[in-house]
Amino acid sequence: MNLHALRIFTNVAKLGGITAAANSMLLSQPAVTIQIRKLENEIGTKLIEGKGRGIQLTPEGRFLYEQGMRLFYLEGQIDEKLAKFLAKEDKIHIASSYIPTNYILPPFIAQYKLANPHIECIVSLGNVKSVEEQVLNYEVDIGFVVQSNIGHNDLQFEKILDIPFWFIVHPSHSLANQTVAISELSIEDFIYRERGSSTLDLLESVFYTFNAPLPKFGLQMQGLHESIKVVEAGYGMTLAPSYSVIDNITNGKLARVFVEQINIQQSLFICTRKSEIAEHPFIKYLKAHLDRLK
Repeated sequence: MNLHALRIFTNVAKLGGITAAANSMLLSQPAVTIQIRKLENEIGTKLIEGKGRGIQLTPEGRFLYEQGMRLFYLEGQIDEKLAKFLAKEDKIHIASSYIPTNYILPPFIAQYKLANPHIECIVSLGNVKSVEEQVLNYEVDIGFVVQSNIGHNDLQFEKILDIPFWFIVHPSHSLANQTVAISELSIEDFIYRERGSSTLDLLESVFYTFNAPLPKFGLQMQGLHESIKVVEAGYGMTLAPSYSVIDNITNGKLARVFVEQINIQQSLFICTRKSEIAEHPFIKYLKAHLDRLK
């Protein structure tokens, strides 16, 4: 495939028109059009169609655009990392969902940085889907996600830690520090997480598995921290990862509700590309020191 033509095509698709792409690449509009037609002839299918004053990608064009963007992003990453390698510098870019970013990774990142002060560390927050996409598109080196149902053909997920989840209430709640059947929780006012939250998925799967009605809807909060704060203020019950509430339980701001014969947990996964040959040094460091969390 002609990579020069592919680069021109990805710019046309990204900028939404031949004129904008020609201006950005300092080419004439006819030159851009010729390269697009050559690429279409080489592949054997139409990639763009006219739409008003702009263009619209065909399904084949959308696929080629996504793959081309990934290819050229990888090209840029190779150039950047090679330059840093030759300069004896390094950088690690991590994408992570909320729980690892806030409750698992910070002490490990801090210690790794102290041991390797020359390394530039960047951590970005996202949901499970965005973390997968960033790893897949070579935008980050490593991803961390907590989810019960994940997977992608071009990614590999390695479980490194099980995270317990606890039902929590205010210490004045009638079920504080009590052991009950899961069916007894169905009548309690519950703080639900937003749709798409892995914690909400976990809650629903637990009650469905044990054939119990979901808890009574009390209110919905977008965010784990916000949900915990509502319970801390004296209202309702919620499900939260143990790492997020253990300090407040210890100091008496929150209390647990124990459920008979049920151990609720989700797993922390490292997300990497299947094409990676060597294990990243940060992953090796993390695995070597995870025992202090278990």
